[in-house]
This record gives sequence, structure tokens and C-alpha cells, in this order.
Amino acid sequence: MHKNYREPIKIKYLVIALIGVVIFAAALSFFTLRTSNTTIQNKPTVKYTKVKKDLNQKFNGNGKIVTIKQEDNINDKNSKNPHTVILVILTDTQTQKYLKTTYEAVQNDKSSRDQQLYIASIQKIISDEAKKLHNNDDVIQFVYKDNKSYVPVASSQKHRNLIKPVKVSK
Repeated sequence: MHKNYREPIKIKYLVIALIGVVIFAAALSFFTLRTSNTTIQNKPTVKYTKVKKDLNQKFNGNGKIVTIKQEDNINDKNSKNPHTVILVILTDTQTQKYLKTTYEAVQNDKSSRDQQLYIASIQKIISDEAKKLHNNDDVIQFVYKDNKSYVPVASSQKHRNLIKPVKVSK
């Protein structure tokens, strides 16, 4: 007769397998904790109160025209690291209409010198304030609302302009 039974598992192989599982679990937890700590340390915590105050003075000198917001820990195509974005949002409806018309004319190469100067001056203010940022990843953007989306007119980091500055014709 043929006996159908399993041979007992050898203790030596069982102990080796358990030690392997424990080592794997320990290595996995070590690397998981290590990567989570590095992401916590990379979060920017800078509050740009002076920069926001300067932007407020430059754009809201003649009344409430813009709103300034700071958004922290943004991940986008501008940087590999989480960074801060300071948004200068145009809120005045009359100025929004004029800016939309002007910016579209500049984009289509059908603008007057005054329109070019208007957009260039906004971009210059944003560029100058961006030079005061604490690192190369943070961004200042000037946007206006068109329907339900925001259109960036000026966007700058500390050492570069993310939107090409307008060249004023002579």
C-alpha cells in the first residue's frame, strides 16, 4: 500500500524562513520611516509678510484692486520640491476687463505701446518682488479670472521669470 502523508517540515528551514521575513519587515519599516521624515523636513514654512505687504502697497495703492494669498507645499511643474506660491489675484472687475483685453492683444502681437507698458510694468513688479524670496523654488504669480479659470500674466521665481517678459516696442 501507498501511504499519503507529508513529511514533517524541518525546523532548520522554518527558522531560516522566519528570520528572513523578520529582516525584510525591519528593512521595509526602516526605509518607510526614513522617507516620511525627509518629506516632513522639506515643507516650506516661510511666511512672506514683507513681500505680501510690498505687493499690497504697489497694487492696492489706489483702492482694493487685488487680493494676495499664500499657498504652501505646492507640488507642480515649476519645481521638484514642495514650494510656496504667492498669488496676486486681480479682483476689480473693471481692471479685469481692461487687463484681459490688453493681455490678449499683447499675446496676439496686436497691442499698442501703452498696452505693452501696462503688462511689462506688472511683470516687472512681480519679478522684482520675487528676488526677495528665500529660495529658488518659491513663486509669485499675478493672475486674473477669466470665466472660471485663472490666467497668469506674470510669474517669477527668485532667479528666473516663468512667463516671458513683454518686450516694449519703440
